Amino acid sequence: MRINTQLTAAGRKELAFLKDVLRRWNGRTLDVGCGNMVDRLGFKPGGEYVGVDVVPTKYTSAMADIHHLPFRDHSFDGLICNSVLEHVARPEVALSELGRVLKTSGTLFLSTPFLQHVHAPYDFRRFTPQGLRQEVERAGFVVDDLYCNCGVLDSVEYLLFSAVGWRTLKDKDLQGAGSWLYVVVLAGLYALSKFLGLVFKGQQKRDARHATSVSLVAHRAG
Repeated sequence: MRINTQLTAAGRKELAFLKDVLRRWNGRTLDVGCGNMVDRLGFKPGGEYVGVDVVPTKYTSAMADIHHLPFRDHSFDGLICNSVLEHVARPEVALSELGRVLKTSGTLFLSTPFLQHVHAPYDFRRFTPQGLRQEVERAGFVVDDLYCNCGVLDSVEYLLFSAVGWRTLKDKDLQGAGSWLYVVVLAGLYALSKFLGLVFKGQQKRDARHATSVSLVAHRAG
């Protein structure tokens, strides 16, 4: 069962940024690690949408690993790599492969989590804004826009929401009164953080050092 992070402020902000970027896209678009993202977007970006993943979904056009994409050089106008890079064994190879299949005039959208739960079992790393920019630039991209999903309270809300979700829906760890009480306390703190996040929404925009996720838009150098 999937935990719906769109019930959190951080999840909604991240999706809003993604929609704003992808609504402007045209041409052939490759979504690497596509999952069921189209369901969350509500539309297929680009003129032609191609989904790739290591597991089959209703949007998977090809089963492939990001380290070895089965496409010709410079064959896509746009690339989406949303919450994928933290799961790959060699991010530098993955980014090089993305650069290979992207046209010179093409655009890359890339997003990674930062202050989030561990996406077990294949969750290897987190990127700071500076670290993600450096990795992308090393792979031959030029960063056009970098977005930090900032806010201390929104990050706390996200973590509490995911903690309750994983405990109850994923791990199903509700053995004994202590477990139930713990989950109830977490749920109460989640509700409080959500309320305070709304109260201090303006202040949270200044929390540049506390980001739930980091996203960027880039193009190939040269």
